[in-house]
Amino acid sequence: MAPSASVSSLELVTDVARGIAAYGFLLVDGPAFRPDQACMLALDAFSQTWRDLPPDDYLPGNASYRLRRHARFILNPDSGRLQWVQDAGYFQHPTVNPLTGGIVRRFAPLLDGQARNPFLQALILRNASIFSACTHAMPAAWEIDVHLIRITARPGVPGRPSPEGKHRDGFDYIALHHIGRENVTGGCTKIYDIEGALLKFRTFTGRLDSLYADDSRILHDVTPVVLGPDGPTGHRDMLLMSFTGLSNS
Repeated sequence: MAPSASVSSLELVTDVARGIAAYGFLLVDGPAFRPDQACMLALDAFSQTWRDLPPDDYLPGNASYRLRRHARFILNPDSGRLQWVQDAGYFQHPTVNPLTGGIVRRFAPLLDGQARNPFLQALILRNASIFSACTHAMPAAWEIDVHLIRITARPGVPGRPSPEGKHRDGFDYIALHHIGRENVTGGCTKIYDIEGALLKFRTFTGRLDSLYADDSRILHDVTPVVLGPDGPTGHRDMLLMSFTGLSNS
């Protein structure tokens, strides 16, 4: 796969890599991405995907506030070749996800046009450039899990973006990108050091407001989203990516 769109400037790669080196994370405002016109059009099309996300069947207590699709990609950093791995499950160790870890979860997959969307591919490659600049030893390949998640809120039923509370995801690096929100309050992203001391917090409101982090150096959490006054439902949409370096052995 080779995207024909540019999602951000090279300056962003340097800024995020420096932030992660210094603090373990960096919050980035959406306008910093400066996508070109082709990428903006692809992002507009890709954003419609959140309107058709199936339920996440793995929430505790048969809760129904989270909708989700998942895909896995393998990226060769030398060639830039991005391979979509179809029918991939998703595993987290129970030490990092005590609620739903320890099993292979199988979410609804991205459809072909969604997985090949030029914006998504360009963002994956840009994020890989950022994390490659952070690592001391370039991996033979990056394994990348991509999640499209909508958290919904209804009258008297808030949605919980992080039902596990303060947590790590269990991978090398993470990138969390805000796509949009409608008729909800809350959803504040909180970043902690590994001992649990609060470092920073922000409520994402703009398109592509993002968190980049070295997953081994921070914990993160998100407060519940609560229904606003403008209708019977509301939601918060996020695009989540985790990166794991693979060796040749």
